Amino acid sequence: MKIFLYLAAVALCSAQDFGHIENLQVTSGDGSITLEWDFVAGDPTYKLHKYTILTDNDFSTDLRCPAAHCTTIIDYLDACKEHTFDVTPVFDDTVNGGSVNGDTSSISGFTNDLPPSSPSNLRVLSEDDSGTTLQWDAPTKNPICVQSYKVCYRLDKDPTPTCETTEDTTITLAGLQACGKYHVTVTPVTPSDTEGPQLEQDVTTEDGLPGPPQDVKVGITTDSLIEMEWNNPAINPLCVQDYSITYGEVESRRRFSSHQVEDFGDDYDHHANIGPLEPCTEYIINITSISKNGLKSESVSSEAATIDTDPQPPPYVVLDSPDSDTIDVEWGVNEGDRCAGYYIVCWTDDITKVEVCQNVTDGGSLTISDLLACALYNVSVTVVTPSGIPSNTVTNHTYTKELAPGPVQNVQVIEAHLSSLTVSYEVPVTNPQCVGAYDTRVINLDKLDNSAKKVTEGVVKTNTIAGLEPCTNYEIEIAAVSHSGEYMSVWKKVDGKTKDGTPSEPQNISVKDATIDSLTLQWFEPITNSPCVIQYDLTWTDGINTGSAKISDVTSNKFEYTIEGLNSCDEYTITLSAKSTTSESRTKKIIQKTDCP
Repeated sequence: MKIFLYLAAVALCSAQDFGHIENLQVTSGDGSITLEWDFVAGDPTYKLHKYTILTDNDFSTDLRCPAAHCTTIIDYLDACKEHTFDVTPVFDDTVNGGSVNGDTSSISGFTNDLPPSSPSNLRVLSEDDSGTTLQWDAPTKNPICVQSYKVCYRLDKDPTPTCETTEDTTITLAGLQACGKYHVTVTPVTPSDTEGPQLEQDVTTEDGLPGPPQDVKVGITTDSLIEMEWNNPAINPLCVQDYSITYGEVESRRRFSSHQVEDFGDDYDHHANIGPLEPCTEYIINITSISKNGLKSESVSSEAATIDTDPQPPPYVVLDSPDSDTIDVEWGVNEGDRCAGYYIVCWTDDITKVEVCQNVTDGGSLTISDLLACALYNVSVTVVTPSGIPSNTVTNHTYTKELAPGPVQNVQVIEAHLSSLTVSYEVPVTNPQCVGAYDTRVINLDKLDNSAKKVTEGVVKTNTIAGLEPCTNYEIEIAAVSHSGEYMSVWKKVDGKTKDGTPSEPQNISVKDATIDSLTLQWFEPITNSPCVIQYDLTWTDGINTGSAKISDVTSNKFEYTIEGLNSCDEYTITLSAKSTTSESRTKKIIQKTDCP
């Protein structure tokens, strides 16, 4: 579509209005321009004679038009060019003679375009940091009709081109990337914005160093694979032919592998699966852009770890108690198990039943301190991966070393019988867990002899000591003994006495010697309850005279007593009984006669 340009005329007003031009207009034509205007009459003394038209400040023509509206065609003008016109009315000076010019009106306009031919010989003139400079030859036909050139370019995969405009036959395009094959068109444009035939050609830019990959991130990880995702470089992305990936374990010698780029069509330009890898291992991964001629960009590094698998349990757990409050724990370490992140060591004793745990990050040993002596400890070791997956637990148990238990508490006699005493006591305050048994020692205070030890077991103790003599004072001693018997507490004492019982009659009463006025008797203590005897009651009579005696010295088991002042040749009935504090035995009787003179 042709566009016609109309410009308002510019009139220069003189001091005296002889008449003037209004509504000066132009109409474009092929090699010509039509001028038309209206004339407004002024002072009648001055008659319009003609118009002088100056074209392009170069060529002047005269036109006679006495009408109020005038039209004229200026031809033989150059096409596709802006032309200027100055129209001046000329009046006859009837007063002074001659002629006088009126006010000049000026206007400009374009002749119609003539279509140019296509540009030719498109080429890359230079490439630098500012962009790629393209150059071409102007059309051979109607080159003057080219006001500008529209230069458009696109990559093969881009549906929409990018266009820029230049008035020269060169243009510097900053949007062209290195290593790109571009489809370029150069179209001449006339002043009326009419496009001529375009030059169409493919242009390949020079190689360049690609920038590093962008937006590198770790994708999906498994126990043997790590997925890496990244986008094309921001700098010279078209120069990338491939990417190299170096990877290796953290703090180890780096391994190298080169991967073809896989495009899975999601939000990232590129993906690569790295593997097979070891589980539970942290890797450092470097991705580098590589150009078609082997140039490498700077690397982009990322750290990633494969996921954990179930760790192997310790092959063994060994315990040793070097002293009473410490256990040394040692366990086997699976050197090939990469998933062993740390160890959980737990222990509990058979006294408090409270479990305590500690995380161990280094090695395969731990010393547990501040423990109870003489206690059975169960110790477990569990391997845990960095993400918290536990292995099967391996356990073992041992006792801590022994210490001497403290003395028993609150020893007292709670029951007394003829032949037994019942003693109660409580466990020691100090190291009660070290008590394996209790020793009991019985001392007959009346005879000052020690009996054999008697062993009992329990927590709160009640011990009945049998086989004792009645009416006897005893000292009971209790000591706590360690499990091995190596350690013993101090003895704790309590006194007690068996109950009083009725003694049996004295044994084997007989006359050891007889005189004319005396009888010497002999007997033995009772068989039953002899310790209860506090005295012997002795009586004698001849039927007329009676006598008695109380024998309170009962410390022996054999007794003698002489009855004096008896009648000679007289027969006496003698009785003897044993007496306790609460009762008396049956009477033992014999008959004996004194000697005659």
